[in-house]
Amino acid sequence: MSERTLLDGSWLGGAPGEWPELRNKVTYPSRAQVLELSVQLSRPVPGHIVEFGVWKGYSTRVIRDELWRARLWERRQRRKRIYACDSFEGLPEGYENLPAGTFATPVPRLNGVRVVKGFFAESLTPALAAEVGLVSLAHLDADLESATACALDWLTPLLADGALLLFDEFYGEDPAECRAFVDWSTRSGVRTTLLALFGREPSGKGGMTDRRALFQVIGRRHLRKAPPLPPVRLRRRLASRW
Repeated sequence: MSERTLLDGSWLGGAPGEWPELRNKVTYPSRAQVLELSVQLSRPVPGHIVEFGVWKGYSTRVIRDELWRARLWERRQRRKRIYACDSFEGLPEGYENLPAGTFATPVPRLNGVRVVKGFFAESLTPALAAEVGLVSLAHLDADLESATACALDWLTPLLADGALLLFDEFYGEDPAECRAFVDWSTRSGVRTTLLALFGREPSGKGGMTDRRALFQVIGRRHLRKAPPLPPVRLRRRLASRW
């Protein structure tokens, strides 16, 4: 890798056709690991957790279980609720190598989660915003630029100081979520900072790796880092006994 490549930042994204060579040779963090870290980092931030793009509920269950474990040690985490938003009718248009209709699925059973069914343009209503009030963590896995932009616009007045925004496919063959985020940042004036960029396998079944991105809203409120909780394995073992 040349010095110029390092300085211009192009190495932060994936390269076309790289995945066949990298497969089984790179230990990218799993989606669950990234989600668990995001829930932990959002502990000092007031507000609820909202997910945009649910599919069969895998990531929602990871968020729910990690929040439940945090509640065992911090009472204030018990005030947080989880909202899972999805049409469950699949992609309304093609994305990368995936045709329209991909990800269509019956509404999953998600105990302890408020499921919001419908395309975002219809389901993300002022009434829902009033119910949510504040958001501490938003997981954006809507794939499409239009859907991501719709979710971000709805989120804007709800974002607490220090709120976290986790994008599931920020960079990739089609960086649609990145485009939506850049445009939203300009229009809304919301200031954010990049906390982490995580490599991941291709989301659209192509040959180029993607990147998950975690941003934090810069507000006026001073935040203290959440004190460390017991190690994950210990927490899971203890939680299993309840």
